Amino acid sequence: MVHLEYWRNRGGHGDMSETKQILTLDSNIFVGAMKGDEPLRKNCLELISRVPDSFFLAEPSIVYQEVCGTIARRVGIAQAHEFGEQLDRLIAPELVFDCDRSFCMSSYFLCSEYGIYATDALYLSVAISCKAILVSMDGEDFVDKLTKNHHNIEAYHVSTFPH
Repeated sequence: MVHLEYWRNRGGHGDMSETKQILTLDSNIFVGAMKGDEPLRKNCLELISRVPDSFFLAEPSIVYQEVCGTIARRVGIAQAHEFGEQLDRLIAPELVFDCDRSFCMSSYFLCSEYGIYATDALYLSVAISCKAILVSMDGEDFVDKLTKNHHNIEAYHVSTFPH
């Protein structure tokens, strides 16, 4: 919660209006927006395009490796670097949670609690810390497993995101 308090005390990145909500987007949202053959590409693009005006992003730092690493592997280093810069413009530094030892150690219990993958637990941990809305393209493996929502966060598949 330190990141969120710092954010609010400092006034945030740009205009911190009360109408903006905080989102945590799984890396697959960014990757899905770039893949031409992704059936949910339009949903992903629409959601990302709404970020600057309607939402603030809070993300684990691993989002850079997951997204930019995928781009580097599939398209090239130059494009990965460009997308990293785009992520920098979308995510305020104060809302990037470092995936250091302490953060990872405080997140792994979520794997057991919800039966989710380790990396998904990092995204969930950020969402819990910031009381953010979590959005992913992983229905069965992630979002659907959050039905026993002990942490009172909203979680959606990108195709059903209502906001």
